[in-house]
Amino acid sequence: MAVAAAPAWAVPDGCEAPKASLTSTNGLLKGKATSTCTTSKTRALVVEIKWNKAVLPDPLTAKNTDSGTKKSYNATVSTCDSGNKRGYYARGYFTQNDSHHDTSPKDIKSCG
Repeated sequence: MAVAAAPAWAVPDGCEAPKASLTSTNGLLKGKATSTCTTSKTRALVVEIKWNKAVLPDPLTAKNTDSGTKKSYNATVSTCDSGNKRGYYARGYFTQNDSHHDTSPKDIKSCG
């Protein structure tokens, strides 16, 4: 019996897969995505905070990009979401490909 291999995340050559995180302080949602590459090239790393909804696509709450010709990327974003209490997660990805890396959803009451 053949066993399916774990999916290989596509990232730009020479870069590690983005690491995404989501935290909240007093309801302020803070998303972060980081990655390091072995060579300096022009790339763009995006971080998004999304609402984990039962119907896809999940609505975008906030987004930011760290781009440039460098080896280290650190994209951050913070937002309130009108005091809503929802499941939120952070997503990190390079714009040079279509794969992404998500955190587990967290139930958070956002600031107003």
